[in-house]
Amino acid sequence: MRKICFHIQKGGVGKTSISGTVAADLARRGKKTVYVDADPQGNASSWYCGESIRHDIGDLLSRRASMPEVVKEIGPGLYMVPVIAIGGTLKKWSETELAADPKAFEFFNQDLAALGFDYAVFDCSPSFSQLERAVIAEMDEVVSPLSPEYFSVDGIEIFTAELKGIEQKFRRTIRNDKIALNMLNKSFSRHRAFQEALGRLDYSLFPIPQDAKMAECQIAHKSLFDFAPQSKALAPIEALTTALLNQ
Repeated sequence: MRKICFHIQKGGVGKTSISGTVAADLARRGKKTVYVDADPQGNASSWYCGESIRHDIGDLLSRRASMPEVVKEIGPGLYMVPVIAIGGTLKKWSETELAADPKAFEFFNQDLAALGFDYAVFDCSPSFSQLERAVIAEMDEVVSPLSPEYFSVDGIEIFTAELKGIEQKFRRTIRNDKIALNMLNKSFSRHRAFQEALGRLDYSLFPIPQDAKMAECQIAHKSLFDFAPQSKALAPIEALTTALLNQ
């Protein structure tokens, strides 16, 4: 099972929109995929599960529920490990129990692999707390979503330094060579300038144009493929999925 996380230490960049669409795309291509909401805010879970969540990732990590009890089927070949945002226990668990359970996500991923998943796609919060570090340490790859803003280049450099620290601490090698540049509007000169600046870095760049359908599909609790199959954002996201499959 290949494990991919979408993370950057900045909110509002469309991290959930991109990770959830990539997960759906992997399933469409015949890969049994689980989408893991590791963000205590629960935006990904609200998108795909609505309010129909009985057990969540916090219950699993606290050993109050088993993996089969937590995993929900949300589409053909697509499953989810959700989080309960209001009243959920993930944040509390990470602050009070994670330090004493350093292999929690290693075992978590082993349990997912035992269910036959080909891919696990993780959506994390835009911070670098102990929770995010523990998740990232168990990944094969981290994709960095960015928006075309002034501090984007600084943001990716800071993240790269943080990732190197995780690799050294946990003795891991984690691939991080893809940037999803979201909400790009090439009619704005500053957006073009940011794209050019990011293009000079040693990353594969996937520019995703602005498209309101990416937000609207979440309100409808549907994947972008089902909600707006003609969305102009789909082609670059499909290109990103192809690149991930070719690793």
